[in-house]
Amino acid sequence: MSRTRVLIADDERSSARALANSLSSERDIAYVGIADCGQSAYDLTFGLEPDVVVVARRLDDGNGIGVTAELKYRFPELRVIVLTEVFDTELVPRAAAARASALLPHDGRLADLLDVIRDDDSDEFVVHPRVLGPYLSNASPMLTRSTIGVSPPKTARPVATVSGWLESLVAMTR
Repeated sequence: MSRTRVLIADDERSSARALANSLSSERDIAYVGIADCGQSAYDLTFGLEPDVVVVARRLDDGNGIGVTAELKYRFPELRVIVLTEVFDTELVPRAAAARASALLPHDGRLADLLDVIRDDDSDEFVVHPRVLGPYLSNASPMLTRSTIGVSPPKTARPVATVSGWLESLVAMTR
């Protein structure tokens, strides 16, 4: 059985270690390491070749969205899941533009994170309803680009704008 290789990038050592312990107990997931900053995430991704990087929105030497954009530029097939503790209106379009695979709450359910790790559709952008906050009042457990009718661009470089996607999202909630 092939195992999904996961790297964690989080400067909060206790959070990273707790997540690593949880991932280690999954039979189909191989936790490969912890990066404590963006530079370490780049270096470890190059050396360890993970399938997925779970990155905190905030890191000591930058932010998870910038790290995501750089990782996706250097490793286009890599799936990057951004965990956030802040839910603001600019976060969703920035994460989509960086080509994140998902945007989930940092304190969210492990089962949701595991579902996204196991889903190998690299063109999907999964957004947890809690992250959308003011945009949605009633949502399915997860939204994806396809469930809101948006096709992802087929480029390796980060997308410059997601204004059309965001407009569709806002229109859907009216």
